[in-house]
Amino acid sequence: MIWVDDGTEEGIKTFTDRGIECLQELLADIRTWKGGIREFLRDEQCDPKVIESIMAGEKSC
Repeated sequence: MIWVDDGTEEGIKTFTDRGIECLQELLADIRTWKGGIREFLRDEQCDPKVIESIMAGEKSC
């Protein structure tokens, strides 16, 4: 992830092409783990509502 000066005080954070590839590789790997993405998100202490939203998106893929 990199910070980009967009002319505002806050700027924006974005990903490089390689950063996107790394995230895709991580997600593919996580999907092979016991419990998959749901368990990963629980382990990372994500909000339960966020987990359900993400999992709903997973089912539609």
